[in-house]
Amino acid sequence: SPPGAEATADHSGAAGTSADAARRAPGEDANHPKVLKVGQEKIDRLMDLIGEMVVAKNALPYLAQRAETHFQQRELAREIKAQYAVINRIAEDMQHAIMQVRMMPVGTVFQRFGRLVRDTSRKLGKDVQLVIEGEETEADKNVIEALADPLIHIIRNSLDHGIESPDARQQAGKPRQGTIRVTARQESDRVVIEIDDDGAGVDPNRVRRKAIERGLIPEDKAATLTDSEATQLVFLPGFSTADTISDLSGRGVGMDVVRNAVERINGQVDLNSQVGKGTRLRLSLPLSMAVTNVMIIEAAGRRFGVPMDLIVETVRVHADDIHHFKQARTTVLRGRIVPLRSLHELLSLDEPPHLNEEGEHAVLVVRFGGENVGLLVDQFHGATDIILKPLEGVLAGLTGFAGTALMGDGSVLMILNPKELM
Repeated sequence: SPPGAEATADHSGAAGTSADAARRAPGEDANHPKVLKVGQEKIDRLMDLIGEMVVAKNALPYLAQRAETHFQQRELAREIKAQYAVINRIAEDMQHAIMQVRMMPVGTVFQRFGRLVRDTSRKLGKDVQLVIEGEETEADKNVIEALADPLIHIIRNSLDHGIESPDARQQAGKPRQGTIRVTARQESDRVVIEIDDDGAGVDPNRVRRKAIERGLIPEDKAATLTDSEATQLVFLPGFSTADTISDLSGRGVGMDVVRNAVERINGQVDLNSQVGKGTRLRLSLPLSMAVTNVMIIEAAGRRFGVPMDLIVETVRVHADDIHHFKQARTTVLRGRIVPLRSLHELLSLDEPPHLNEEGEHAVLVVRFGGENVGLLVDQFHGATDIILKPLEGVLAGLTGFAGTALMGDGSVLMILNPKELM
């Protein structure tokens, strides 16, 4: 632009009162917001402090209960609850504000895919276009960084095993050019990323054969699986439909690396595929990894936490509506058969599941591997925010648990990992 135009723009941008100019710091441009560079470790420290505040505020309801039940101080209990509501709102606002600082667009990972698709498709002799939507969707920096490798693995898998050669596509009545579509969007407090391809799809019969050949599943059990259940076998450790080792999609290693990486950040992976039409992988991820919302449940007098991300619903099921077949238990919820497992048995607790006065079991329905499973417990105690701490020391090798959390009353809550348990 000509110098005169720049000067005019600057002058008009600074238009206002002389007092405005006086308040402005030296060197500050009125047209551009100030940017302050802050080290990652300082942001992480703020998140840790927010976590400590969450634990501290969760102590207030316990104090209110003690004031009312032990000291008959109803007015004091009411005031404590009112103060808790104020502190809870401030803590949530602070957590949201700091989360915004840590947010990054998923496009920082997506931008790697263009060259990957171009180079790999050329190497394979395939014609593939990449379509990206929602790259401006944001998530926590740690979530974004953890996403990179799983997404690259999925893209390579689609290129290597999903999209057919141009001639094969033409014979199948498809366009010679295949399409891989990557979309991102925010749903409530989750980020959803979907990777679609219009390739050959996952053949459930071929998956069954390969799983049997590799000794991953007995032949009689494979025969009882539905097509939907059979496609989920691709997530078993060591599974691959590749006959030869490839340097493209995991060197013969299956999709278990993707599921494990996603579940490490409290995410979920679902696979849907139609033979001849294509495959969709859906990744549901938390916006932030700092604070985890859990449902507190009780079994045999002990309390445990289950991440809310895994929970579909809580229901009461009458004992007469539970069907027994050999060692298995099932019930029907909304017209679908749901297998049931007892938390008491899974954790080797002394007592059987309790029934309420109406003869009903408390059932926590969780979802993983694309299927719903009901967990028999004794009671539900509502949801709360916790800071999840990994298992350490003698507990480090304990299976079936995701970690621990310090509660407001000073007790330690064990957080379950339903997938490992079942």
